[in-house]
Amino acid sequence: MNRRRYLAGTGSVVAVGTAGGYAVGRAGGDDEDDADPTETESDGETTPEESEEEPATDDEEPPIRTILHLTSGDEADHDRALNNLENLLADETTDTDAVEFVVNGPAISVYVADETEHADRIRALADDGVAFKGCANSLEGFGIDESELLEEATIVPASVGEIATLQAEGYGYIKVP
Repeated sequence: MNRRRYLAGTGSVVAVGTAGGYAVGRAGGDDEDDADPTETESDGETTPEESEEEPATDDEEPPIRTILHLTSGDEADHDRALNNLENLLADETTDTDAVEFVVNGPAISVYVADETEHADRIRALADDGVAFKGCANSLEGFGIDESELLEEATIVPASVGEIATLQAEGYGYIKVP
């Protein structure tokens, strides 16, 4: 959703909510003597005690979930991409909730156990919680069998579909290198 549509939609919700609240407050009429003193009026909002979820505070940051997307088959690019990934995880100012390293095209070779120079790094990063995903279409296109891959790699039907799904779930996208 683009920013303009989001802001326009937010304004509509605020306007409707305000008007709706006014109408609800006025629905009982102007005669306060008719009001039942045992009934309490509600503004439609729940208090933290009534809500099952804790309310978000202004100090809370939203969870940072990130996709790093690699398409290059060049080993030097693999090295730089994994450096970016390690730097993201090491950044103490960024509270990273989830990281997905998604490859397709010639980059699928980074997961081929007998070809990659980065098997140990990938294993260590997987132990740190990084999800490594590769494209089934790329495996087929490059004639690679899934059994040739590092066990840390999970194969998805299409990396572009996986990326789109993750973005719809709120993940940020970073193209590496």
